[in-house]
Order: sequence, then structure tokens, then C-alpha cells
Amino acid sequence: MKLNKLTLALAAAFAFSALWPSGYAFCAEKMAGVIVFVQGDVKLKRGGADYAELKVNEAMQPGDSIKTGPGGKASMVTKDGAEVRINENSTFDIPGKSRVRSMFDLTVGQVWSRMLHKKARLSVRTPAAVCAIRGTEADIEQKELMTVKVYEGHVDLSNKLGKQALRAGQISTVAGAAAPSAPRQMSASEQGKWQEGIDVKDLAKYIEQVGLDPKGMRNLKVNVEKDGKQKEIQIKLKEKTGGK
Repeated sequence: MKLNKLTLALAAAFAFSALWPSGYAFCAEKMAGVIVFVQGDVKLKRGGADYAELKVNEAMQPGDSIKTGPGGKASMVTKDGAEVRINENSTFDIPGKSRVRSMFDLTVGQVWSRMLHKKARLSVRTPAAVCAIRGTEADIEQKELMTVKVYEGHVDLSNKLGKQALRAGQISTVAGAAAPSAPRQMSASEQGKWQEGIDVKDLAKYIEQVGLDPKGMRNLKVNVEKDGKQKEIQIKLKEKTGGK
């Protein structure tokens, strides 16, 4: 009798897990984030498996790797409330273990990030340096030269040879095994636009999905064009209520 009850319980648990989105079943405490946007050639590698198609609502786990091809883009809301947008031709990894909270690896390519929640934290490690992002908006690119641009807030950029603190409107680079260069003012032509092609709907829903209170979401500043002129507006992200 006890064996039959155990068998039924296991069967029910298996059936329940099948109703969850991919990657969510019984591992919510291990979730590192959720995918909120996918466009073009974007692949996920998990464990010893081969790269497979990455889809929206996929729960990301420690040890996962995202790879984008030409024209591919993706966006993830992290467990700590940051949004990370990944540009084409990038390899972006979630370390299995890290002593630093919210640490991600950018082997090659480009990411843009912003803080959605008051509790958000984010650090991005590349082969050249580590970026501790403590602000709303920053862009990190790792190619032959590492380039860091800060649009709002500040970023601490460091490696074994030195450290620089970047403020809003500043840019710094790291060439090879050298120390980070001194920050300088970013020109208008250096400001990136690629991330604007990623449109994520209902961010409050995803904040709740990763286990944070949507009421703690930050106000976001965005640039809009009206009558041929650029204007900055502030959007207060609110918790979604009602049926739609």
C-alpha cells in the first residue's frame, strides 16, 4: 500500500513538472534569470548537451551558455533584477559557481545592461577585465579591444594591472593584457544604438517571475523622438494588475 502511494506521488510530481516552462521544474532556487526576448540565431548550451534553440521564457541556470550568431539578439532579466541585452556574434555564460553575486561571463561580443529593480546588481567578466555595474545603463564590448561605455550610473572596471571608476557619459578601453585606460568623455558618435532594436513587453511580469517584488522596480529614462527632436522621458514601471 505504501509503495502504491509513493508511486502515485512520484507520477503526480512528474506530471506537474511537465506543466512548467522549460527549465523551471523544481529548480527555482537555482534560476539565474529568464529569457525575455529572442531574435534570429540564438542558441543555448546546457550541461554536456549540444547547442539548441533558445526561446523566450526559458529559465536560465548556473552553467548555461548563450551564443548569438550574425543578426541574433537576446535579452535576459536576471534573478537580481537587471536586464542584460546580448548583441549578435556573442558568447555569454552564467558561471556554475562564483564568489561574486550576479557575475556573468562575456567571452566575446557585446552586452548592454540596465538595472530594473532597486535590489539589482550585476558584474560582467571578460578575458580582459571585470565590470562591476552599479548604475542603470552600461555597454560592454569584448573583441580585440575591450570597450566599456556608461550611460547612467557608474561602473568599476578592473583587472590585475589596475582599476578605473567610470561615471555617466564616460568610456574606457582595455587593450590586451594592459590596465584599463583612464576614462574620457564619450562622443555622440560613440554612443551605441544596437540595443534599441530589442523591445521587451511587460517587464514587471518578468521581475515577478524571477522572485522579486514588482513594486521595487526603478523608474527608467528613455529617449524618444518627437517632431524631429530627441526628448528624454521617464517611465515608472508599475506592477501589472487586472485581467489584461
